[in-house]
Amino acid sequence: MQREDEKTSSLVLVVDDEELVRMFVREALEQARFDVCEASNGTRALEQFVCRRPDLIIMDVVMPVMDGFATCAKLRESVEGSRVPILIMTALDDADSIARAYECGATDFITKPMNATILGHRVRYMLRGSVTLNALLRSETRLSLAQRIAKIGDWEWHPFTDHFTASPELCRLMGIRQQDFGGTKEAFLHAVHQEDRERVDQALTLILRERKPCDMDHRIVLPNGHEFTVNLQAEAVFDDQLKAPTIVGTAQDISERKRSEREIHRLAYYDSLTGLPNRVLFKDRVTQALAHARRYQSTLAVLFLDLDRFKVINDTLGHTVGDLLLKQVADRLSDSIRHSDSVGRSVEKDETHELARLGGDEFTVLLTNIRAAQDAGTVARRILEALARSFLIDGHEISVTVSVGIAIFPTDGDSVDLLLKSSDVAMYHAKEQGRNNAQFYSAAMNAMATERLAMENDLRKALECHELIVYYQPQVDIRTNRIVGAEALVRWRHPQRGMLLPAVFLPVAIETGMIQKVDDEVLLMACRQNKAWQDAGYTPIRMSVNVSNLFFHGASLTNAVAKALGETQLNPESLELELTESITMRDVETSITMLLELRAMGVRLSIDDFGTGYSSLSHLQRFPLNMLKIDQSFTRDVTSNSANASITRAIISLAHSMNLSVLAEGVETDEQLTLLRGQGCDEVQGHYFGRPMSAEEFTQLLSRVVSRKRRKRAA
Repeated sequence: MQREDEKTSSLVLVVDDEELVRMFVREALEQARFDVCEASNGTRALEQFVCRRPDLIIMDVVMPVMDGFATCAKLRESVEGSRVPILIMTALDDADSIARAYECGATDFITKPMNATILGHRVRYMLRGSVTLNALLRSETRLSLAQRIAKIGDWEWHPFTDHFTASPELCRLMGIRQQDFGGTKEAFLHAVHQEDRERVDQALTLILRERKPCDMDHRIVLPNGHEFTVNLQAEAVFDDQLKAPTIVGTAQDISERKRSEREIHRLAYYDSLTGLPNRVLFKDRVTQALAHARRYQSTLAVLFLDLDRFKVINDTLGHTVGDLLLKQVADRLSDSIRHSDSVGRSVEKDETHELARLGGDEFTVLLTNIRAAQDAGTVARRILEALARSFLIDGHEISVTVSVGIAIFPTDGDSVDLLLKSSDVAMYHAKEQGRNNAQFYSAAMNAMATERLAMENDLRKALECHELIVYYQPQVDIRTNRIVGAEALVRWRHPQRGMLLPAVFLPVAIETGMIQKVDDEVLLMACRQNKAWQDAGYTPIRMSVNVSNLFFHGASLTNAVAKALGETQLNPESLELELTESITMRDVETSITMLLELRAMGVRLSIDDFGTGYSSLSHLQRFPLNMLKIDQSFTRDVTSNSANASITRAIISLAHSMNLSVLAEGVETDEQLTLLRGQGCDEVQGHYFGRPMSAEEFTQLLSRVVSRKRRKRAA
C-alpha cells in the first residue's frame, strides 16, 4: 500500500530568484516523483501558496522584493501556512542565519550547492514527518473533542516530585484556566468537595502503596460554589526499571448519570403523584424496622389508611380534582405524623415514622420503637383530626374522612405481609363501624382504643357544655380545728356514666392538651365560689387550686389568674396555687420568674405532694412560697412507720426554718392528728375532717361552723 508521503500528488513549491536553481530543484524532485510549482520571490510565493496549497515549500533566503526570512514569517502568521513544512536553501552557513531561519518558522535548512538525491530524500522525510505530525494533531483534536463530548478529563501525578498535570478538559471541568492550575496534587484536591477530599487522597495514596487501581465517585466544587459528581479512575504506570511510578487517571462528569439514577430510583421507589414512598420502598423499610425491633425487642405499628367515599369525589369532580385532593391529603398526613415525635424515638435516628402511598386512595404509616400500642392510637387520632378539616380545591370545598386499621408487632404479625394484612383487616373493620374511625386488629386493644377515643370526644364536649364541676375538701387549722381553706378538686358529671373522678379523665386531658382548658375552668369556678361564700357572710377562707405542668409552663397562666380574679373580684390573698416539685424543678429559672409574677399579683403559692419529687434546697429557698404540703403517702402510715414519722418531722422543721407553713394531706384518724400536732404541723386535710364535697355540702359545713359560733356567743 502506498504511503501518504509517497503519493505522486504531493506538490512542492520551489522559491528562488535564480532560474537555474529552480530548474535543478524541479528536475531532482520530478525524478523523485513529486509535482513541482515555482515562484521567483517571496511575494510570488505567497500568491502561489494561496492558489496551489503546496504540501512542502523549498525556499531561498536571499531574494529581491521579499526575502526568505520574511516570507517564512508571513506564512506562519496564517492558519493554512502554520504547519506546512518549509525547507530553507541558503549559501549562508553562519550560526546567526540558521538561528534566524528557525525563529522565522523554518522546518529545516539545506545548504547550496545541493545533491539531487539527498534533496529528494530530505523532502520525502520532511513530508513523512509532516503527515505524522498532522495525524498526531488530528488525533489529539479528536481526543480533545471526544473528551469534551464525554465530559472527561485526564491527568498525571508524579508522586516523587508532586507534579500534577491536568488536561485542558479536566481544567474546564474544574472551572479554571489551565494556566491557573497549581500543578500539584493539593491543587487538584482543592477542587474536590471538602467532605470527599480525604477519601480521594486516601485512594491515591493506596494506588501508590499497594498498586491498587482506583475507581470511585466524588464531588467537584466549582469556583462559583456549584458542585457536580465525577467518576475518578486511576492506576500506577512504571518506568523500565519498575521505579518512579506515575499515577495516571481520568475524571468524568457523571452528573447526568447520577440524575438519571436518582430519577430511576424515584420512579422505582416513590409515588409519582405525591412523592411519598411506594409499596416497594415501604415494605423494604418495614423489613428493616422488623429486624431492628427483633434485635432490640421493641414494638412497632403499621397503620393502613383508606379514604372514605373517595371514588364518589373522583367520579363526580373528575380525576384532576381527585389527584389534587390526594396530594393535599398526603401533605396533611405528613404534617400530622411529623408532629408525633412524643410517640416514640428511634434508636438510630430521630425519624419515628414512615408514610407511604400504596396506590389509589390507600396510605400506610410505619411507627417504630413506640413505647406502647396505645401510642399508635394517638397517632391515628391525630390523622383523623387532620383530615377532619375540609379541603379547598379549584373552588370546591371538599370534606373527606379516613378509616384507619392498626396492626402491632409482634402480636398481630411478625412479617411485612402479615402486618399489612392485619392492618388491612382492621381498616375494613373501621369501615364497618361507620367509617371515620380507627380500629386495632386486636379485639382487646380495639376496645381500649375505642374507649379512649370516646373519652376524648366526650371530654371535648364536656368543656364546651360546662359539664365539669368542682368539689371542695376542707383544710383545717390543727390548733383551733377551724376551716381555713378548701382544695378545689375537679369532677365530671358525665351524661351517661355519672360522676367521674379525675383519675378517669385527666390522663386523656393531659395527653390531648385539653388539661390547660380544664385548669382554666376549675380556676374560674373555684374563685367564683369562694367569692360567693365571702359575699354570703362566711369567714373568708383560702381556695387552693392545682396547676398542671402544661398550664404552668405555658404562656397563659398569669393572664388566666388575672382574668379569674378580675371577673370574680376575689382578693388575691384568698387564692392559693398548688404546684408539684417536678413542675417547678423542670426549668428553675423560668419557674422562679413565673412564681415571682404570681406573688406580685398577691396570690399564695404552695408545693403540693412535697417529698415525692426531687427538690434542690438551694433552689427551693429561692421560690417565693407560702406553704409545703406533705404528701398523704407519708401521712398514711405516720403512726406505724417510724421512717414516715421522721420524714414528716423533717419536712415540718425544714418548712418552718424557711418561714413556710405546713399542711399534711390524707389525715384520717385521731392518732395521726395527735402525732402531727405534736410535731408542730400547721394545717391538715383528709377524710377525718371531710371528704371532697359539692359546693352545697361545703356551704352547709360552713353554716354549721357559723351556727356553733353564734351559740357560743349567745351562751
